Amino acid sequence: MKRRGKSVILSLVLLVSGFLISYSYQQTKSSPQMVQLNDSQWEKEYFYQQRLLDMENRNKQLRDELNEKRDIIQKFENEMAGREQTVADFVERKKKLQMLNGEIPIQGEGVEIVLSDSGYIPDEEQVNQYIVHETHLHNVINELLSAGAKAIAINGQRYMKDSYIACTGPVITVDGIQHPAPFVITAIGDSDVLYSSLNLTRGVVDQLLNDNVEVDMTKNNQIEMKARLSTEG
Repeated sequence: MKRRGKSVILSLVLLVSGFLISYSYQQTKSSPQMVQLNDSQWEKEYFYQQRLLDMENRNKQLRDELNEKRDIIQKFENEMAGREQTVADFVERKKKLQMLNGEIPIQGEGVEIVLSDSGYIPDEEQVNQYIVHETHLHNVINELLSAGAKAIAINGQRYMKDSYIACTGPVITVDGIQHPAPFVITAIGDSDVLYSSLNLTRGVVDQLLNDNVEVDMTKNNQIEMKARLSTEG
């Protein structure tokens, strides 16, 4: 019985030993496969990482190109806006010049001066000493221009720098067009400056009164003047 028991124990020991040896062998055999599998995974991971880096670099390149294109477009738009503003400035300047040259109507604040022949003429006096002459109109117009008038009209007819005024009896001729008294001179500009300039002590108005010319002068917030007639000049 003792021998039999020892045999059983020895068999168990051998069985366990064989199992451990077999398990160790299998583990040793499979170990290279695990290393090879890890290497393959690393290569795939490295490949995808490189692809990702390439895509990121390409995306950065595309973003840089996009920003460059946007800068070019923005610069072009700014240039176009500048050109449009330049054209608008030229158009506005041309319009102002046309207004000042009498080519188109003009409006604005200013003054109105009415010159009338004297209502009383003594029997012993000469009539010519009590009526309005071209020199009176010239004095008023010159003072208005000196005070900064932008536009002047006589009885609604635009007066320009090349206009001429002539006295023909009881009427005044402006650029060949006759106007009877009273003579209404309108001027567009700073109404306060124009009014004060004419109304200075011993100024134009005082001289007109001394020449027996009746003067009525008022400020006007809105004066409208037509364009210069095509038949003028």
